[in-house]
Amino acid sequence: MELKRSERQLWICGDIHGELSALVRNTINRGISCADILVVGDFGAGFGRPNSMNVAYGKVHATLEKNDICIHTIRGNYDDPLFFDGLHDYERLHFLPDHRIIELCGKKIYPVGGAVSSDIDLVDPLTRKSRRMQNDALIRYGSSKRIWWPNEAPSLIAEGFSETADVVVSHEAPLSFEPPLVRADHMCDDTWLKIVESRKYLDFILSQVKPPLWFYGHYHSHYEGDLEFAAEQRTHYCCLDITEMVRVV
Repeated sequence: MELKRSERQLWICGDIHGELSALVRNTINRGISCADILVVGDFGAGFGRPNSMNVAYGKVHATLEKNDICIHTIRGNYDDPLFFDGLHDYERLHFLPDHRIIELCGKKIYPVGGAVSSDIDLVDPLTRKSRRMQNDALIRYGSSKRIWWPNEAPSLIAEGFSETADVVVSHEAPLSFEPPLVRADHMCDDTWLKIVESRKYLDFILSQVKPPLWFYGHYHSHYEGDLEFAAEQRTHYCCLDITEMVRVV
């Protein structure tokens, strides 16, 4: 059945790592219009020069306007948390604050951004530096550029979050979802403990909200499954690969 243009679509998209133009081009090539696109984090906000997001948005604004498309993104570990304060939005590009319900296409969306960078301590054999070391050097030499943010993990709240949502969108995965926890040899204790804490916290949200759908990214792979809570009550979860898109409405 062919959709009428007035029937707005909702799509969830995997990490794009700063490739905003490629996302828009892919969306148009698939014939998508009159739609909301929600990215599951690692949008690439905050990398590059201070004006880089203005430049990137300027390249796609006319296309988004012409095709009636709005892009929304939650916070990933490759995003500057400062962008997600509700004050950095554009007309057709919105950076969603954590734990604040938004309604898109008739669906209540619960965004839970953030994740711990598992590779933060991994030393590049060519540069002999980890991302943490590179970021420390940028700070030491007075550069405004950042490639890592200490407050990258999911923001933890114990109460006040919504207990009803149609879809939860996070960057990290709850512990109950794939992939299983695996500690890499290069991880320091602090990084490992933060990853475990983050996934356990998302499990807590899962146990409270029990949404029908949960999407996440971060792992650059596709995982999919169902988690049952009780008879006829389950959450279908889906981890999206890089730039992978799934239609919800």
